[in-house]
Amino acid sequence: MAKPPQIVDPTVSRAKFDREVDAYRDSEDEHLTRGWWLLKAEFPEVFVVFATPVTRPPAVAFGVLLDFTNYDLWAPSVQLVNPFTRAPYRARELPTVLTRRLANQLTEIPGHGLVSVVQEQSLMQGYDADAVPFLCLPGVREYHENPGHTGDSWLLRRQGGEGTLYFLLEKLYQYGVQPINGYHLGLSVTGFSRAEAPP
Repeated sequence: MAKPPQIVDPTVSRAKFDREVDAYRDSEDEHLTRGWWLLKAEFPEVFVVFATPVTRPPAVAFGVLLDFTNYDLWAPSVQLVNPFTRAPYRARELPTVLTRRLANQLTEIPGHGLVSVVQEQSLMQGYDADAVPFLCLPGVREYHENPGHTGDSWLLRRQGGEGTLYFLLEKLYQYGVQPINGYHLGLSVTGFSRAEAPP
């Protein structure tokens, strides 16, 4: 994927980028306890890996690459990526679709009356299984550039905190890691074999 052109004075975008990273670093110990690992922050990109600290053993869930090019005239770009290669996941490869539960709705079911129904929505959207999906959330560049969201301009939202590094990481954690943590999964590894070097 081609890098977008830098149209904002890079010193302005870099200063705002540095402010976002510094704010993260101020609370980094707390973020580590939640399984957030900021592995690389070089303007204009931030690479974070999410882990599941309450599972036994803890596991790596997914990585995310945030691109702050032209920040904050543009919202950051957000891509879920393989945490080891940083390659963007295709829709069929996603380890999570970031499921958001919508409010319970009362639905009339014949013979049962009103029933409370929980609806779920995937925040990861793509055109087909081989497409690189985007995070469908205000504050994300791909959301605001999508033709379906032309009435929801980033410029009207950028002062509300939605495109900040913390906001985006919090949403990824809320919908991608907390559900895994809620299961309190445990793995039992019973046998390792070690490859021996030939004599």
